[in-house]
Amino acid sequence: MNNSKILFFNLLIFSILFISSSNSWINCWMGLEINTLFFLTLTYNKKFLINSEFSIKYYLIQSISSINFLFFILLINYNIIDKSNLYNLILINLNLTLLMKMGSAPFHFWMISIIEGISWNNTFILLTLQKIPPMILISYYLNFKLLIIVITLNCFFGSLGGLNQLNIQKIMIYSSIYNFSWMFSSIMISENLFFFFILVYMLIFFNLTFLFSKLNLFYINQLYLIKSNKFIMLIIFFNLLSLGGLPPFTGFISKWIISMYMIQTMNVIVLIMILSSLINLYYYIQLMYPFLTIQKFENKWSNSFKINSFLMISSYFSMFSLIMSSMLMMMF
Repeated sequence: MNNSKILFFNLLIFSILFISSSNSWINCWMGLEINTLFFLTLTYNKKFLINSEFSIKYYLIQSISSINFLFFILLINYNIIDKSNLYNLILINLNLTLLMKMGSAPFHFWMISIIEGISWNNTFILLTLQKIPPMILISYYLNFKLLIIVITLNCFFGSLGGLNQLNIQKIMIYSSIYNFSWMFSSIMISENLFFFFILVYMLIFFNLTFLFSKLNLFYINQLYLIKSNKFIMLIIFFNLLSLGGLPPFTGFISKWIISMYMIQTMNVIVLIMILSSLINLYYYIQLMYPFLTIQKFENKWSNSFKINSFLMISSYFSMFSLIMSSMLMMMF
């Protein structure tokens, strides 16, 4: 990243903090527009024409959702409508607009069509940091009936959509759509639980995108041709299992806490999310199948790199912190 990219990334973080600390809907709308502008500048690359296609599609979707968002907040702020059934309908439409902006089901199709035009670094920003502002705004006007429907749709599209994909970025997109269900469930319980879940998710997803970027992996077929350290392959495998929520990895603990809170009131929804996680684990293991086979091809031109200490530390916390916490609980 050059100096301008670092500046725009810092401004992107600032826009997220600005939205989180705003006490006015107009300021939130301004923060969303600033956030979109800085993200588009981060993804710009004049060497690749497909990147321009991504920028246009992303800008159109964000513009349409921002116009609708501005229209609904003007109706709410200036008391144009009475607080009646029509008011509740406006709040539902406001939440649907934010769902469209973040790419949640059933408005997830635009993310599938644009993901091939960006790098792994921008994929990480799109699937993690760009989710936080709309999720915070949704928490201000929670509609539990709507969120239960959205959670079910995210489980359905996120788990089944990734089964027939050959592009690793699209598999990560469908995994992100599935994890929307856990994010909405956590935000229905408390905001602290949501921030804990998104922090664990960002840590695991950062390790995967960093490794995929260094190894230059975009398709499952490339996994058969990769030439790299067996230890790096083991880290990828463990991070994928942690992302799927398999115990005893760290990704399990946040989902376990959410399940314990929800199982008393919404046990059917928890059952749907757990069964969907099994499907997600299936295509995570499908990604690692080439590394588990006895015979595979290796080319000299395949990208390879040495593991560094930063990756070791982040991978440890994303995979084995649950084991350490369990050991400490047994000691005390």
